[in-house]
Amino acid sequence: MERIGWLERWTLRFAVVGLLFLALAGVEGVLMRTQLAAPGSLEGFEGLMMNLRPVGGEASSSELFYAMLTAHPIVGIYGFAYMCVMGAFYFLVPLLLKKEVRHRRLVPANFFLQIAGVLICWAAGFFGLFNSLYTLYWPLPVAYDRVPLAGSVAFGLGLVIIEVNVLLFAFNLFATVLSRSDSRPYGVGRFLAAAFGIPRLLRWLGLRRDGPAEPDYEELPVFIVAVGRGSIDTVINAIVILSAGVLLLTYGLPALLAGIRLNPGAIDPLLYKNWFWWGLDMVADGNVLMYTAGTWYLLVPLLVNRKLYGEQVVRTVILADLLVSMFVWSHHLLGDRPQPLGLRLLSGQFVTWGEFVTMGLTIFAVMMTMWKARPVKMSVPLRFVLGSIFSFIIGGVAGLIQANVGLSVVLHNTQWVVGIHAHMMLLGGLSMLIFAVIYALLPMLTGLEARSQRLASWHFWAWMGGAVVMAYAMGLAGIQGMLRRTIYTNGLYRPHMAVALVGGVLLIVGLVAFAANLVVTLGVRNVIELFLPRKRSPQPAVQ
Repeated sequence: MERIGWLERWTLRFAVVGLLFLALAGVEGVLMRTQLAAPGSLEGFEGLMMNLRPVGGEASSSELFYAMLTAHPIVGIYGFAYMCVMGAFYFLVPLLLKKEVRHRRLVPANFFLQIAGVLICWAAGFFGLFNSLYTLYWPLPVAYDRVPLAGSVAFGLGLVIIEVNVLLFAFNLFATVLSRSDSRPYGVGRFLAAAFGIPRLLRWLGLRRDGPAEPDYEELPVFIVAVGRGSIDTVINAIVILSAGVLLLTYGLPALLAGIRLNPGAIDPLLYKNWFWWGLDMVADGNVLMYTAGTWYLLVPLLVNRKLYGEQVVRTVILADLLVSMFVWSHHLLGDRPQPLGLRLLSGQFVTWGEFVTMGLTIFAVMMTMWKARPVKMSVPLRFVLGSIFSFIIGGVAGLIQANVGLSVVLHNTQWVVGIHAHMMLLGGLSMLIFAVIYALLPMLTGLEARSQRLASWHFWAWMGGAVVMAYAMGLAGIQGMLRRTIYTNGLYRPHMAVALVGGVLLIVGLVAFAANLVVTLGVRNVIELFLPRKRSPQPAVQ
C-alpha cells in the first residue's frame, strides 16, 4: 500500500468513506422498516434520540420517523453514490485520457467538503429533527410552525456545501477533459455545443464544414463521452438543488437570528415544484443513465476482452439520453392535479418513454458485446454488472408502468414508487454497478484481487436477494394502497413491511460480506493507514 500513487490513494479513500455512508443509510433504512413492521419497537432508540437532540420540546415518533426519512436519501445518494463516483472518475478520467487531473488541490477539497455537507444534513435530521421530507416541497421546508427552525437552517447549510462541492467536482472534470496538449483549453461554448451534437448537425445539414478546434466526441473514449455529457446534468442538478438550500437559509436565518419571518407565499408552490423536479430529475433520470451507460461501456469490454458492440451508435444514444433528460421531469408530477395536463402528457408520459428506448439500446449493446465474446469467464465484477442490468430492467419496467397519466393516479403516492421503482434502481442497479467498479478497480489501484470468492458470492446473492425482496414487498404494499411518506400504526400492511425488513437485513449481510472481503484483502492496518499522513522519505545528505 505504500507504493500506490497519490491519486489511487484518494480513490480508495473516497470508496471507503462512501461505503461507510452506505452502512449509515442502511441502518436508517432498517430502522424505518422496523418502525413500520412493528410500531413501538423502537421506543428505546427514540428516547435516546430525544435526549441527544439540542432543541427543546417533546418529539413524537412521527417527527423522528420523518426526520430520518429526510436524511436517509441524502446519506445514500450524496454520501455513498457521489463519494464513490467522485473517487472512481478522478482515477478513470485521467487514466483514459492519459492526462493529469487539472486541479489536484480540488481532489482532497471535494473529499472533505462532501463529508462535511452530508454529515451536516444528517445531523439536521438526527439532532435537529428537520423533517420536511426529501422532496422539500414548498412551503413545507419553511413552515415555521411545523418544521424545527434550527434544523431547517442546518439542513440548508449542508445542502449548500454539498452542491457547491458537486459544482467544483464537475468543474475539475470539465477542466481535465477539455485541457489540450498545447495548454490551451477548449472553450466552454464549444464544449457545450459539441456535447449537444450541434456541430455534427450543422455539418450534416451542409451549413458548416470547417471551424475552430472543438472536443471531438467521435474520437474520445465512449466512457469520456458519457462523463462529459452526463456531467452537464450534474451541473444543472447542483444549481437547482443549491437554490433550494439558499431558499432555506434565506427564510430560516432571519427567523432564527432576529425573529423575522418572511412570507413563504412569495414563492409559487407549483412553479417551485417544477423547478425542483426539473433539477432533481437530472440525476434521477438523466445523469444516472448516462454515467451508468458509460460505465457499462467501459467495464464490459474490459472484462470480456472484446470491443464494444455498436460503439459509434452508442455515442448517439448518449446524446439522445442527454436531450431526453431535459424534458422528462413532469413524470414526478403526474399525480399533481394543478400540473397542466399538457405537461403531464407530453413530458411526464410520452417523452419519458424515450428513456426506455435509449436504455434498451444501451443494454442491447452491452449484452451483444458479451454474446460476441463467448465463451465468457464469469468474474466477480461481471456478475455484479449483470446484476445491475437486471435491476435496471426491473426498476425501469416499473417506471414505465407508472409513467402513465391514468395509472399514476393510483400508484404515484404509494410504496410502489419508492419500492419497486426507486429502491430497485438505486439498490439493485446503481449500487451493484458501483460494487462492480470497486471490484474491477481494486487490482488496478492496489495490485490485489479480492481475496475471498466465497465472500464475494455472499455479497452478490445477499445484496441482490435483499434488494428484490424489499423492493417487491414495498411494491405489493403500494398496489394495495399503502402510501409512501406515511406511518401506519394499524396492522394492515405489517406483513408486507415485515418481509421488507427481511430484505433490509439481507442487504446488511451483503454489505458486511463486502466490507469483510475488502478488509481481508487490504488488511486492517492498510485501511487505517489510508487516512493517515504519508511519511516523507528522508532526504539524502548533501556530500
